[in-house]
Amino acid sequence: MHMTISEAVVAMITAKENDMTRLVLDFDDGVGPFSKQGICSLNTAFQFVLARPDQVTGEFDATLTSNLGSIAIKGYAIEQLDPEMTLTRDQNFNLVLAGNSGSLDNHLQLVDAQTWPAV
Repeated sequence: MHMTISEAVVAMITAKENDMTRLVLDFDDGVGPFSKQGICSLNTAFQFVLARPDQVTGEFDATLTSNLGSIAIKGYAIEQLDPEMTLTRDQNFNLVLAGNSGSLDNHLQLVDAQTWPAV
């Protein structure tokens, strides 16, 4: 699986990352340190997280490739994604995760968890 991240989103990410930053595409399902609660609806929600290495727990057992390097993901969330995806910003500055099947999440959040307490 591969994600192409637009130049505008790359600029947002690189402004916040450092040499130790790990990139995470978190399926917001209530599992793991970044997901505060599960969603009890038919919505699919993801968040793009900038994390420290110690925050990437065992739930993130798979990776995606991207033009920014490896992105950790929960292996069971892969079935929600497309083999080729894009992460862009729309005219309202929303982050949009899309694939060949269409929009996967049109309000993806960018979360900088690097200053959060250790897990």
